[in-house]
Amino acid sequence: MYRRMQPLMSWWIGLIVWIGSVETTPAQAPPAPEAPGATVPAELQTWLAQTAPSRTLPPGSYPADHLFDVLPPHAPQLLAAEVASGAVPALEVTAPQVYEVPVSDRTHQLAPNGDLDDTTQCGRALPFPGLVPSVDRAGLKAVWNLLCRNRGGSVEYVAHALRGSGPNPHRTLVINGRYGFGPQGFGGHAFMLAPNELKGNQMMAWLPWKRAHPESLYMYQVESRRARESSTTRGESMAGTHFTMEHGFGWEGQYYVYDWVLLGERPVLAVLDSRHTAPHYLPGNRWFPDDQWQLRPTFLVVGKRAHRQAGSGYVALWLDTATFEPVWTVFYTDAGIAETITVFTFTWSAAYRRHVMLAQSTVELDATGAPVGGTAFEAPLCSILHYPERHVDASTFSGQQLGKKPIPWGQRPAGCE
Repeated sequence: MYRRMQPLMSWWIGLIVWIGSVETTPAQAPPAPEAPGATVPAELQTWLAQTAPSRTLPPGSYPADHLFDVLPPHAPQLLAAEVASGAVPALEVTAPQVYEVPVSDRTHQLAPNGDLDDTTQCGRALPFPGLVPSVDRAGLKAVWNLLCRNRGGSVEYVAHALRGSGPNPHRTLVINGRYGFGPQGFGGHAFMLAPNELKGNQMMAWLPWKRAHPESLYMYQVESRRARESSTTRGESMAGTHFTMEHGFGWEGQYYVYDWVLLGERPVLAVLDSRHTAPHYLPGNRWFPDDQWQLRPTFLVVGKRAHRQAGSGYVALWLDTATFEPVWTVFYTDAGIAETITVFTFTWSAAYRRHVMLAQSTVELDATGAPVGGTAFEAPLCSILHYPERHVDASTFSGQQLGKKPIPWGQRPAGCE
């Protein structure tokens, strides 16, 4: 999902659409009432009970083993596994910043089936600013803030790369594309640059906001010169990486594949204003960003599988309470066993009043929660070209356009040719 290439969630759409598509689905019955979270994975309840609702962390350099109380479950093991020499790395913690994220100027409402009453500002403003855990359907409202967070218009990415790391490295994939938000949904159009056997393949997606309208994902096969609607499941790995469609946009398009509950608010460390123009990682397995961290208040929002399209039994999102960026994500089986953990690296764009995503690392976990192998997404800042006023609609991303005309690339900034 990505994106603006705005906060470049764009990257996912390109990869996701190439790999395949979610099968179309009819409208669903209204979601079940939000429960207090009794059925969520037990370790999340334990983490909430053991984590202080408020925590201070003065700016400075901290040994990583002193920060485990401000990291989500499995992040400590992830960081410990980074260290090849046995030395404990240090994280640089800076003072929290204030981000002027666009918010709605009126009160939005949710329909009984969970749809937002008005999506014209999706991609431009938060529909539920000032959200607190105690309000009705807080989890679903938090996800709508994620869908409509500080984004706007469309974006082009010159290229981004997905590379393997850890004990089981993977090949690098390079993708160019376009990604856009509009009042009815969001879409992507991209093509592969590498590896050679994928080079030239185009892909396209349209993901509407409303549950009554199915997602459409297409792939254009160069050899046959035909566009076809493809089908896969959100839990399948993509192109030999540790990323799945779920990691890309599992809840970003058809949000209703999960029933959402907001468990509480807790502080965690996050990289929301990178000091780099391209991502940097600690030595070793390179799963953890070597950057400047902030201690941020986050909402722990958990989705439970509600539809066969869901790729996980549960998904836990740590959403920054101001920006609603998903700074950490943990995916679980139906039995509540953690399968993968994801960490994001953002940089703040004052010009566009939104965050741009520079990197994401997704790491597979074994039955004990220890990291097994991972894949890192990387995108230099100059790869991201914004068109904040250019809204898109379904016709812009029609699968019939695949292969019939080239993508109209924008003008390259200096140094990004």
